[in-house]
Amino acid sequence: MELQWNPYTVPLALAMLLGIVVTVYAFHEADDRMDVWGALTQSSYVLWCLFTLLTVSSVGLAWKEFWFALFMPSILFMILTAFGFTLHFVGRGEWLTRPRIAVLGLLPVAFLLVSLTNGVHGWMLVDVGLDRSGSFTLLTYDWGIGVFAMAAIAYAIVLVYNGLLLQRVLRSRNVYRKMSAVVFFSTALPAVLAFLSLTRLSPFPHFMLVPFSYLLTGVLVLFGTTSVKFVRAIPVDRFLSVFDSRFDSAVPLARDFVVEEIDSGVMVLDSDDRVVDVNSMAKKMLGLDRPIGKHLSDITQPERIVDGETEPRILRDDEELHEADYEIWVETANGTRCYEVRVSRLSGSEGETVAHVVLLHDITKQKRREEQLEQQTEELRAQKQQLEYQNERLDRFAGIVSHDLRNPLNVTDGYLEIMEAKTDEETGVVEVDDDKIAEMRNATSRMENIIEDALTLAREGKALTETEPVDLAEVAEAAWDNVDTGEATLSVDLDLTADGDRGRLLNVFENLYRNAVEHGSTGNQNASRSDDAVEHGSTSNRTSSDDAIEHGREGVSIRVEPLGTGDGFAVADDGPGIPDDRKDSVLESGYTTSDDGTGLGLAIVRDVVRAHGWTIDVADSDAGGARFEIGDVTSGVAVTPTAE
Repeated sequence: MELQWNPYTVPLALAMLLGIVVTVYAFHEADDRMDVWGALTQSSYVLWCLFTLLTVSSVGLAWKEFWFALFMPSILFMILTAFGFTLHFVGRGEWLTRPRIAVLGLLPVAFLLVSLTNGVHGWMLVDVGLDRSGSFTLLTYDWGIGVFAMAAIAYAIVLVYNGLLLQRVLRSRNVYRKMSAVVFFSTALPAVLAFLSLTRLSPFPHFMLVPFSYLLTGVLVLFGTTSVKFVRAIPVDRFLSVFDSRFDSAVPLARDFVVEEIDSGVMVLDSDDRVVDVNSMAKKMLGLDRPIGKHLSDITQPERIVDGETEPRILRDDEELHEADYEIWVETANGTRCYEVRVSRLSGSEGETVAHVVLLHDITKQKRREEQLEQQTEELRAQKQQLEYQNERLDRFAGIVSHDLRNPLNVTDGYLEIMEAKTDEETGVVEVDDDKIAEMRNATSRMENIIEDALTLAREGKALTETEPVDLAEVAEAAWDNVDTGEATLSVDLDLTADGDRGRLLNVFENLYRNAVEHGSTGNQNASRSDDAVEHGSTSNRTSSDDAIEHGREGVSIRVEPLGTGDGFAVADDGPGIPDDRKDSVLESGYTTSDDGTGLGLAIVRDVVRAHGWTIDVADSDAGGARFEIGDVTSGVAVTPTAE
């Protein structure tokens, strides 16, 4: 193929190079269908420039006819791709179903076949020849009926999508209006210039005005899609205000300035839930780059929502949304932020929904302050509970000192008076009764036990400050060695670890064991339950009056086993058990039915268990004895004791 140099070579080559750059960039940045259609539109300009360049650069008639035959359908290809891009841009992309795309795609293919076979029927070009009068050879021709048919179809489509774009320009605001104006200008100008070429009003041959104009429109498209600053500089509002006072720029510009400068995010969605306007703060808050024209479902990022609704309420199909107000926690580059989302419906003249306005307000600081206030309130409440609990324990301690200690003191004092009365005044010798000495020893031992139990109760009533993983089976066995158990036996069938205070948990098992040993007996497990089946325990190692053998209750069997729920354990014995009407009372401080009991042992157990955030219940064992069930061991949270 012989080629020639002409004045059109450089401009056409530059236009084609610019088209390649824009096309490559468009395909590289494409992340949805609208971007793909836009890239295809730019590629059609490349084909237009290429075939025009080859037509004017070739010399022979056959080659010129061939390249011009390929050029003619590229006009229709450009119009159809611009049509597809526009439908997506204005939010009507759902109209482009696959069958419709296939039908539209057949149009350029059909005209390509007609154009390539023009030598047979002459529908596209007639009177084809060469003009060699100038410094270079030009192709000459007249239009056939096929060109006018193609032009009618093409301009019908052009009027449709330019009408949609113009409507979008007039109805949009801010940056989106200016972007719409750029797109409208970029599509309307080639249509006008092509019409001039079609009517032979152009000073240049072969629809060459369009490639030349692309040197301007291509730059507009490139900068209009990559630079928001460039788009903002376009004076669309002032231009429109010249034609109609409705487009006066003073109020819109002032409102745009306010919307851009406020510290809340603003986003406007059309009736198809596509973003038609958004301020900079909303893009920053949501981490969006170029949301204009995109559907709401395409810009939402559920994976970034830490807490709250992951699906926007607007997209729900159950009912039409009028108003909404809710909060979401979102993971951002600046950490986790809490946004208050307010959605308002904008209605048309007939009450139909025409748009939704979404307001985003960052309330993270407010939420943090609320959390701090709640934490401080909780700390104050815990301190108040602790003080009330301590006061209650002081009252209880005072009651123990004033009441429980008074009895053994009175016993000792009485026997001392008797001994003083029997003292010989001359010799100072007194007759000592061994039984009275034993009673006095028991009284002093009981006072010692009361003091120890009272101190333990006060000590165990404090809130837990430090915990550690504790092997409950190991603690249960260790506690057994700390208690005088006589002939009693222990069986531990437990595999459970929980966070707790090991020292306090030792007291739990020690008091439960002592209660079972002191009140349980294999010799009376078939007898009726009596008042002796409640505790008087302590944490000391008692070997005198509290001796289980002395009370005749040796041989009790104690078993530590897991609860059926797997979230706790039970300490059960085969003694006489506890009557049903007293199961709720035995855990109360001071409750005892024994003359020498303090009534504090099981109260200590209860307080330690509750301080760990666990639960304790009294039940019957399978053998008919007492069973203390401690639950919520793995799920409980340490709490501040409260006064009862």
